[in-house]
Amino acid sequence: MIQMQWMIVVWLSLSLLAAGCSGTYSTRDENSNAGSSGVYMITLEDALLVMQDAMEKEFPDERIEDVLSPHRGYKAKIRFLLDVDVISVYAVPARGRAADGTMVNGYSFETYHSGTYPLGGIPKAKALLERVVAGADRLSSAIPRLPASSA
Repeated sequence: MIQMQWMIVVWLSLSLLAAGCSGTYSTRDENSNAGSSGVYMITLEDALLVMQDAMEKEFPDERIEDVLSPHRGYKAKIRFLLDVDVISVYAVPARGRAADGTMVNGYSFETYHSGTYPLGGIPKAKALLERVVAGADRLSSAIPRLPASSA
């Protein structure tokens, strides 16, 4: 009887681990809930500082790691019991149109979460993007993003 209960617990645990979830939130998305969509005319160094500050505030007790690919950024893990979600933030090179009509280079931001703890990962990824957008807004207002075909 105990052996059967143990097998059920193991099976359920493996099922939960295999049934991961992921999602992306971005300032590149016109329907983003980030409060902004567009390109920020800032340097990569400024983008990294904004993201690092946001990560330190959202994950004060977690280890924050550098991400070098596919774009520069940071990631951290959150845990609940056996579940883990990895939340990443990236500075994505982008082109936008300034108020005078000229095309400029800058960065859009994107958060991504994946793992078996979507109840924690989804709100953390959204909150992280909102914090990054607020930090970037202090440096530069977002400008409209050019469609990929125009870049």
